[in-house]
Amino acid sequence: MANKLVSKNMPTGNRNLRNTLISNFEIIQPYLDKLDTDELGVDDLKNKFDDISGKINTYEDNVQAIVNILIKYDVPIAIVDGKVVEIEEGE
Repeated sequence: MANKLVSKNMPTGNRNLRNTLISNFEIIQPYLDKLDTDELGVDDLKNKFDDISGKINTYEDNVQAIVNILIKYDVPIAIVDGKVVEIEEGE
């Protein structure tokens, strides 16, 4: 969102102040525009992070479900420190 300084309502009695304010705003305007653009980029990154987090959670849930099914059939398998490992019978 580009911001433009509307100066027609500013008092003209002090032209130097008016011109200084306009000049200062023109200097900082590109940085304000960049902040608006960066904010859009941050929102996009947050959405991608949320999407990836959701996919990781689904993956972990699916792995846990598979391990649980295998355990029901006495397959010596378990999840240790986030990894699927084969275990000895009776552990």
